[in-house]
Amino acid sequence: MITVGDIYQYLDKIAPFASQEKWDNSGLLVGSPWQEVRHVMVTLDISAETSAKAAELGCDLVIAHHPVIFSPLRSIPVEHPVYGMITNGIAAICTHTPLDMAQDGINDILVSKLCETLAVENDVQPLDDSGIGRIVTLTEPMAASSLAQSVKEMLGCTVVRYSDSGKEIATLGICSGSGSSFLEEIAGKCDALLTGDVKHDRWYAAKDLGISLIDCGHYHTEVVMVSALAEKLREKFPMLTVTEWEGGDPVAYV
Repeated sequence: MITVGDIYQYLDKIAPFASQEKWDNSGLLVGSPWQEVRHVMVTLDISAETSAKAAELGCDLVIAHHPVIFSPLRSIPVEHPVYGMITNGIAAICTHTPLDMAQDGINDILVSKLCETLAVENDVQPLDDSGIGRIVTLTEPMAASSLAQSVKEMLGCTVVRYSDSGKEIATLGICSGSGSSFLEEIAGKCDALLTGDVKHDRWYAAKDLGISLIDCGHYHTEVVMVSALAEKLREKFPMLTVTEWEGGDPVAYV
């Protein structure tokens, strides 16, 4: 019998929960470690739709990147995904910043995908001391517009926003999710930063620092974890049924 605790311990080995940022809330957030697991869903977010789909498929556990409980809950209305998880006896493990910084985690997945499209040197460096993010060197420097187009196709984005510093890009910083706060830290080390969720003031900061900025969206820079983590679970627990649920970009574009 495989339990929620067995899967938690495996995830803790590949992306230690103790490494999470102080503000994060990764871990076993719904359910008990003693629950038996036969069917797992891997997803980016646990929305009400995700919770309902997991119940429809008969899942015992949902593993998500973003915590289904992040801020303290003062009430749990019936439309809240946690209500659906509890009602249907489905456990939830969320591995957020641990998976951001882990070896072979989300940022390394992004590097691997980049290597499938562009020529990248083997020497990959961390973006900062915490281990979140990566820095890669392109063997053939390219314009910001060309790089933006390449990563748009690579990640299947509907829209990519970018700013051009006016210089070719040789060193590229990568930070899944929302990483524009690293701009000052990578000044002088990177020609560009690929991330998501760039706020208005950060575009001006990038311009002042002489860094090109490429915003592929929060969803598209992180949903890559679904198939990669699902495959790891299939290899470790071949007796489990593992379902991938990407959910789709919650944002529509016109």
